[in-house]
Amino acid sequence: MVNRNLVGRCGLFCGACGIYRAHKDGGEYRQRVAEFLKCPPEKVRCEGCQALTPECWGIECDMIKCLNAKGLQFCYECPDFEKHACERFEKFSKEYLKDDGVDLRANLARIKASKVDEWLKESEEKFRCPHCNKPLPTSSFRKKCYHCGKELPR
Repeated sequence: MVNRNLVGRCGLFCGACGIYRAHKDGGEYRQRVAEFLKCPPEKVRCEGCQALTPECWGIECDMIKCLNAKGLQFCYECPDFEKHACERFEKFSKEYLKDDGVDLRANLARIKASKVDEWLKESEEKFRCPHCNKPLPTSSFRKKCYHCGKELPR
């Protein structure tokens, strides 16, 4: 069963977000993410874009703030999206495409086309350790699996 709370409003699969994974997986990884973000580990928490609470790190996300201010649910609903005129989204999406091969525009197209469950299942499979099969964040937050300790392909 897929978790629809993990449908990122920007097109990112929240299950591969470093903040979400650190909150759910805890331990040393949560500590490392907290150090990177310069905050206490208990502040590193999120339930996914579709289940944000005031305690979630994502409530302060610039993309979420922008969408909320415009009364939109997803970036594809914004007139600037189609025109490639949103500098914030363009920069964010280019980084994920370059670093992780994650195409946020393609993900949003699937979300818009109501192919959410299919996309979520594929994403859950994609972001897993090839050695222990446990879930992992995008590569920008890891070099080896923090579950089993084995090196991960880039």
